Amino acid sequence: MTANPKGGRYRAWGLIVPTGVLYAVTFGIPMAMLLSASFARFEAGRTTPGFFLDNYTRIASDGVTLQVFWNTVTLSAQITAVGLVVAFPVAMLMRRAGPGMRLALMFVLVSPLLTSIIVRNVAWMLILGRSGLINTWLMDWGLISSPLALMYNRLGVIIAVVHVYLPFAVLPIYAALRAIDPARENAAASLGAPPWRVFVHITLPLAMPGVVAAFTLLFILSMGVYLTPVILGGNFVVTLPMMITDVARNQYNWPFASAMSVLLLASIVVVVALASALNRAFSPPRND
Repeated sequence: MTANPKGGRYRAWGLIVPTGVLYAVTFGIPMAMLLSASFARFEAGRTTPGFFLDNYTRIASDGVTLQVFWNTVTLSAQITAVGLVVAFPVAMLMRRAGPGMRLALMFVLVSPLLTSIIVRNVAWMLILGRSGLINTWLMDWGLISSPLALMYNRLGVIIAVVHVYLPFAVLPIYAALRAIDPARENAAASLGAPPWRVFVHITLPLAMPGVVAAFTLLFILSMGVYLTPVILGGNFVVTLPMMITDVARNQYNWPFASAMSVLLLASIVVVVALASALNRAFSPPRND
């Protein structure tokens, strides 16, 4: 009995079409509406649909939006860098730990995601504030004479965001480390290579796909973070999501907010394309 190729194609389309419809309804149509709204004109409190470049001209010329956008990009880059530096040792520890310790580390990593974002930020305020735990301990021990500025600046935002997004960096790196054959590292060590050389020349290159995945997730997530900069950054750390929210909610200028959202999404697309290129560069060659 021979298989019916047409029946196979129909079954394949039967699986693809519902997914395509779901993506079109939940992603494609809203994206098209956002792009269309970004070309509308907002004057005297009224929105005029059409194809106008007013919003993009304002982004390029007002001297504020691009600066806020650049601040958002640099803040995201700093969060990503700190997150990767912290995540790699944790992933290495999880790789070498036993099942019980690995489960405990996994719980510690994931637990911030199970807590309300308001509760997390309030807890960090109690830790980083001028009268918080860190400053109180340092002053009690005589290490400082006046409180350190740990909040209402980039430092506080970076600490709080890395705390909650760390699992998105650790888990991809851990998966890449687990996929490495220990025989390669053992062979290099048996030939006299010191641990640091084994790490630099074998472990790190083989783990780079996980590092690239962690970089992509951290950067994309931190580009869209909103509430943490509002609470821990105050008026001293302004990001593009904060500006978009203010323009849409307080000024009712949806076209300009849409244009800034398109700018934010375009930057994320660029980062994803860069990460895809890096992933291809670091992926081992396939033996077909």
